[in-house]
Amino acid sequence: MPVTVATSPPASRGRTRSVAALWSLAALMLLVPLGIRFVNAGRAGGPLPPSYLPAFEGPRVRQAAFAAHRLPELQRLAPAYVVIGDSMAGTRIDERRLAELTGRPVAPLLHPGSGPAFWYLALKNWVIASGIEPRVVFIFFRDTNLTDVMFRLDEQFRWSLDLVAGDREDALNAVLAARTDRLLYQLHAVIEDTYQPDRARAWMEPALTNWPARQMIPSRRRRDEFFAGLNARFSFDHLRPMEAADIQILEDSQADFDRYANESALPLMLQDARRAGLALCFVRVQRRPVGGKPPRQSPALARYVEDLRRYLTAHGALFLDDTGDPRLTLDMYEDGDHIRKGARRLYTEIFHERLRHLFP
Repeated sequence: MPVTVATSPPASRGRTRSVAALWSLAALMLLVPLGIRFVNAGRAGGPLPPSYLPAFEGPRVRQAAFAAHRLPELQRLAPAYVVIGDSMAGTRIDERRLAELTGRPVAPLLHPGSGPAFWYLALKNWVIASGIEPRVVFIFFRDTNLTDVMFRLDEQFRWSLDLVAGDREDALNAVLAARTDRLLYQLHAVIEDTYQPDRARAWMEPALTNWPARQMIPSRRRRDEFFAGLNARFSFDHLRPMEAADIQILEDSQADFDRYANESALPLMLQDARRAGLALCFVRVQRRPVGGKPPRQSPALARYVEDLRRYLTAHGALFLDDTGDPRLTLDMYEDGDHIRKGARRLYTEIFHERLRHLFP
């Protein structure tokens, strides 16, 4: 009598092999990155220091040291006026011309690509910490950026916060805790603890970026001079115009002042300035004109600006809105919302005239 041997159908065996292959691939994807830990272990250094914003991120290596030199610089200058902001302020205010018009020194504390978290820390850790007593501190912003604490805290711009942050920033951390997805950042902390990618990046990035310079310029002194000159080429005066640069589409979802004001750094700015006896003036820049007129504002944005005006006035701050000034014409603009270099002096003169009561 013939004996029948049970065998698995070919399709079933194929599926089994496919599932096994997928599991093997998944295991490799999880295990291979663990090699980063062994490479890190061969390099000097202990555990990563805790972040000054633990609600926002886990332990990390600072990409830049706190710019402590700003404090003695401000003390030596003793400015009567301080300007804080990003490239919106940097391409508008000619500090030399403003000093000529007022007869008093002006200190620009500017960083391209910065946001309200940076502006708040610059006010707290540079201006107030230095002990100077300026007549007015001007803070430049666009539309709803002032109350969007998450603006420019992504990976591309986040590093600049290291320049103005202390070892602990509890007040700002509390604000970010109310705005962030804690589960997301807890997951990031687990990944860092397991694979240590941030630790690896802390030594790999400088090694990779400095390698070409080391090959071309063996002398460290000359290499440092080269990098200093290179960084100077990327200052405001050397930015290359781009027709669509920095033009952003405003989302009306951000134009809800009551919703976002108390979850922003704005109350912290007002509170710290009041305690230090400083006068703040917030300047909303006019975006790039369209068809010879200021860009259209949605009803939501118009309500937001009016709510912002009332809030600042109620808290003892000043507010200047450039939008609608007929003297700010399209020919003054270069790329996006930036003012061209040749028009910076004119803008400064218009700015001085509109706020003449602040410049005795």
